Amino acid sequence: MRQRLGQHFLRDPKVINTILAAAELSKDDAVLEIGPGKGVLTMPLSQHVGRLIAVELDENLASRLQKQFVNTPSVQIVRADILKVDLPVLVQDPALPNSPDRPLKILGNLPYSITSPIFEKILVWPGWQIGVFLIQREVAERIIAREGSRDFGILTLAVQLFADAEPICQVKPGAFSPPPRVSSSVLRLRRKRQPLVSHEEVAAFFDLAHGAFAHRRKTIANSLAFHTGKHRMEVEKWLAHHRINPGCRAETIALADYARLAGPWSIFRRETDLTTRTATSTIRRD
Repeated sequence: MRQRLGQHFLRDPKVINTILAAAELSKDDAVLEIGPGKGVLTMPLSQHVGRLIAVELDENLASRLQKQFVNTPSVQIVRADILKVDLPVLVQDPALPNSPDRPLKILGNLPYSITSPIFEKILVWPGWQIGVFLIQREVAERIIAREGSRDFGILTLAVQLFADAEPICQVKPGAFSPPPRVSSSVLRLRRKRQPLVSHEEVAAFFDLAHGAFAHRRKTIANSLAFHTGKHRMEVEKWLAHHRINPGCRAETIALADYARLAGPWSIFRRETDLTTRTATSTIRRD
C-alpha cells in the first residue's frame, strides 16, 4: 500500500540525523510527524521532544507504531489521512507543550504524489514555526527557485509567501527502501511571522498567480486577459499603471511584486465582475 501512495522508506542514519539537526529540536517542542512509516524518525523524535503526534495513513503501519509506543504517553500515533485531518483539532491536547506563543514543528518524509497538497494544507495554518521535509529534488528546486528561472512558478510563490525555504542536503535513491527513481532533498521551511499579504488578500494573490502562470509561454498581459475575459489592452494598461511590463512573462516577476499587486488585483477583478454582470443584465433587458 505504501508504494502505491508513492512512499519510500528512509533508512540512511546520516540523513535521519541531518533531518533531526535541521529541526533544531528541544525538550520543550511539540512535533507533528507526517507519514512516520516504520518509525525511523519517530523513535529519535520521541527522545528529543516533549510531545510527538505522528499521523500515518497505512492501517498496518499505524497499528505497529501504536503498539511500539503504547507505554510512551508523550507520543500519539494517529491513523488518518493528513490531507483530511483538522490540524487545530489534532493538536488540541491539554498535555501539549504548545501554545499560540510557541507553535509546533513539522517533520516528514512526504510521498511524492501528494507533496503539493500537503504543503497547500499546512502553509496557510498558523500553528507551526519550522518544517523539515524530505521531498523529491525537483519539487525542492521549484520551491526555492528565484524569479527568472524556469522552475519559478505557482508552487514557488505559494511556499515563499508564507515561509523562507532553505535546502539542507540532497539525498540519493540508495538512502531509501525501495530506492525511488529520482533523487530527493531535505528542505527546511521557517514560517514567516507575517506573510507578505494580509489574510484578506490571499485569495486575490493566488487568483493573480494562477492567471499569470496559466499560459507560461504568453506574456503576462495575454495570460491575464485570457484569465479575466478582459481585453488585452485593458490588462496592459492596468499592469503598466502598477509598474509591471505588460510584455514580460510571469516567471520574471518577483514574489514581492505579486504580493504588492494582490490588493489592486482584487479591486480590478471586482470591477471586472461588476462590468460583466452589468453587461449581462443589459443584454437580457434588450
